[in-house]
Amino acid sequence: MAERRIDELRMVDPVLTTLAQGYSNAALVADKLFPVVFVNKLKNKIPIFGKEAFLVRQTDRAIRASSNRIPPYEFEMMTIETRERDIETAIDYLEEDETPTFFKLEQKIAKDLKDILNLGWEKDAASLAQDATNYEIGLSQELTSLEAFDDYESTTDPIAIIRNAMSAVRAQIAKYPNVMILGDSTYQALLDHPKILERIKYNGLSKVTTSVLAQILDLEQVHVGKAVECDVDGVHSDIWQDNIVLAYVDDNQSNRRSEFNPSFGYTFRRENMPEVDSYFENGGKMKVVRCTDNYSVNLTSKAAGFLIKHTNHS
Repeated sequence: MAERRIDELRMVDPVLTTLAQGYSNAALVADKLFPVVFVNKLKNKIPIFGKEAFLVRQTDRAIRASSNRIPPYEFEMMTIETRERDIETAIDYLEEDETPTFFKLEQKIAKDLKDILNLGWEKDAASLAQDATNYEIGLSQELTSLEAFDDYESTTDPIAIIRNAMSAVRAQIAKYPNVMILGDSTYQALLDHPKILERIKYNGLSKVTTSVLAQILDLEQVHVGKAVECDVDGVHSDIWQDNIVLAYVDDNQSNRRSEFNPSFGYTFRRENMPEVDSYFENGGKMKVVRCTDNYSVNLTSKAAGFLIKHTNHS
């Protein structure tokens, strides 16, 4: 009864909701690997893409020739269920009285709450993408200590390893990956790697960046996962570890994106989410600001990605 009463009294804030929907954190990369597709139900059936979904078909037709008919194939479908996540904080009316620009305080609170939800999204995406069992056989590789990227005395060429992984994906789906996600420790190891520095010096470049790596590897996007999580004891750890994820990802604009576009994976989010609302408690002395999201992160093609695990060993 109490929860129903709160729902009756809560007010969706359209301004703060718009702020939350447009806000992103540059340190987070979940949406680069699992772009958002909006759905209107909690449970949805989505396609799992086989290799044939990525093929480029022959479409030229000679005069009076028959059309280029291809054999029909059935989508394998799986059911996904989005889950609600929410977080809230309370503001005492005395704080409101002491704050000259209360709306800016609410904006900051909305951003802070959205950051918390986004970190959970990042954790979900990283856990899925860094699990070798989520890839086809032959599309993951764990480096040995002799191949470690942070051992600059080794003869290992990181670019060759990454390119071989890209070729393995192409052999499966006839397309090269277009996105690479690096754990921060992997990226730091590559910044001063002699094999990479040797490559860029001939181009007159002085340092390694994500754009330089993208140019060397002929990749559309290279991103570094910089997010960290903190346990109950205050110990921090990287969400994206010393791993590399290469994937072919749907690169359409959001208004042209669909779960029927072949892609490594998607984030399926309920329409109109995230949402910021508020309600009062304690006789109106406390204003509670709440941010809610509702989504599910899913792989839709195990053949469209490659995982390189444990690039560092020092």
